[in-house]
Amino acid sequence: MDVTMDHDYCSIPEPSSLDLACAKVDELSNEVEELKKQLHELHVQRDFGLERFFGSDEDIRFYTRFPSYRHLMSFWWLIEPSMHKIIRVSISKSAARKHEDITRVLPPSERQLLQPIDEFFLFLIYLSVGLKERDLAHRFHMHPSTVSRIISTWTNYLYTLLGSVCVWLSAADVKSNLLEEFTDFPDTQVIIDCTEIRCQILS
Repeated sequence: MDVTMDHDYCSIPEPSSLDLACAKVDELSNEVEELKKQLHELHVQRDFGLERFFGSDEDIRFYTRFPSYRHLMSFWWLIEPSMHKIIRVSISKSAARKHEDITRVLPPSERQLLQPIDEFFLFLIYLSVGLKERDLAHRFHMHPSTVSRIISTWTNYLYTLLGSVCVWLSAADVKSNLLEEFTDFPDTQVIIDCTEIRCQILS
């Protein structure tokens, strides 16, 4: 008796147009992600920001004087919570001219061209390497006057923030670690090291 096969269960169906379209979409999505990654890498290489040097402790030491990127970020996480209190020099001067109190602090999204951490990086470069404001302006793609305002703002901010930190040991700690040479001076609190150098001057 002949048996008629109405369906071949071992056959592989031809891919439908929908399957082909989905495969093409996946391929294009992967290509877009790869291009985004390459574009981000190009931006990092072009932009003179902290992200560009995070993998080189040697560069971090050169530009910031922090021993490593980890040390720099540890300090940043200490000061970052108070960033919302930072007052821009431009706002301060404007309020002073109008004899007004500073009542509004700009949120991070309304601030300068750089992210706060890159402003901090710019400030550290200015202190550590001694680059001129015009040089920094070219590196960070901004006007020299903007660089000047960033430097002034961060100078005031860190002076106010770090100036409130007590750097002196307590009297008890000093006394317990006092050198033998100072036993005759039990009330010593600070030792200032001075060096006298004689030089010849014109009479």
